[in-house]
Amino acid sequence: MVKEANKILISFNLTPKVEIKGDTNKKYHIEFIDGDTNQIIHSTTIKNGMWTVCSRRWHTNWIIKVNDKIVHKFDLTGKKVKVSLESKAIGDTLAWAPQVIEFQKRYKCDVTLSTFHNHWFETNPEYKNIKFKSPGYTDNEFEKLSGDNNSNVNNKFYAHFSLGWFQRDNKWDEGQYHLNQPNTIPIIQSTTDMLGLPYKEVTYGLSSPEFKRPYKEKYICIGPRSTAGLKEWPHHYWPVLAEGLNKEGYKVVSISHEGFNQKNIINKGKMKWEDTINHLRHAELFIGLGSGLSWVNWTLGKHTVMINNFVPYGFDFTQNLTKIEDYSVCNNCWADKKFMFDKGKWDWCPRHQDTMAQHICHKAIKPEIVLKKIKYLLKFK
Repeated sequence: MVKEANKILISFNLTPKVEIKGDTNKKYHIEFIDGDTNQIIHSTTIKNGMWTVCSRRWHTNWIIKVNDKIVHKFDLTGKKVKVSLESKAIGDTLAWAPQVIEFQKRYKCDVTLSTFHNHWFETNPEYKNIKFKSPGYTDNEFEKLSGDNNSNVNNKFYAHFSLGWFQRDNKWDEGQYHLNQPNTIPIIQSTTDMLGLPYKEVTYGLSSPEFKRPYKEKYICIGPRSTAGLKEWPHHYWPVLAEGLNKEGYKVVSISHEGFNQKNIINKGKMKWEDTINHLRHAELFIGLGSGLSWVNWTLGKHTVMINNFVPYGFDFTQNLTKIEDYSVCNNCWADKKFMFDKGKWDWCPRHQDTMAQHICHKAIKPEIVLKKIKYLLKFK
């Protein structure tokens, strides 16, 4: 039986990997080097029939050395690259997807993007250079597709980047999945860090038909519901705010999908996605929270009044934004490095759980304060 000669296989499926295939008994010293700093990030010695990976996942100009010889330099130019968004959240998707266009332009690669909401982008001409696939590739399937990157097989993926907020040992990660701990930086930066991009707030819109104006009268949209209690403004504040806006001549329409049946407010819950977007397109203003509908409004280029005192200014978008905060009370717990958000606890409040001060960050922002700021904005409409 003829022995198979040893072959060095290199891939970049989330992390850089070196595998030695073949029958010749031989040792190989592997070094994963950051080409920008010349720092050895990981090194080890393996034999044929073995593999090793470096745990760092974010974009790095890797130099791979085997037995002190450079065998590969990471280069995305002209390569097929997969980028997958691991979050289903509206805000995350709209914040991160435009950065994939920036990535494709910067590195001149052939990008396939996987999101849970591909239909928001597929017919948008701004995404014409991005291919879309549904989520679902497993690591094994990717390995089969990527194969041996030292071969010039053009139909195989060279690298895979996974975008999300990742944890290790029940803590936010810093050092392996993320360059910076993700709750301490803007949502967009968690992606620019991963993809090797300069931080830049950018949107390229989304795909949705435009319909006629839903109301003849002037109206303001609100989004009072969210995915966590700490993000929400007290529900009984909204009808007070709506009453003041009604007196100024504006209908107030809730477009939260969950519904919001309160006095002085038109409840338009459970609308189709395109109808929700159309309501925002024709509204005089949107008043929302640090949640998905605010990001939709940003994507549409519309002005958002955001009641958000649990993250610092700049962690969400900053364009077309009036952010209402109150730093005289407890605030910005989300960005505190020592706290880990518990998504299984609706009323999570890391500093004042089960006390009278729970969610004081938003309780302290009274409807009169919000109304005053909105009336000022509406003067210039």
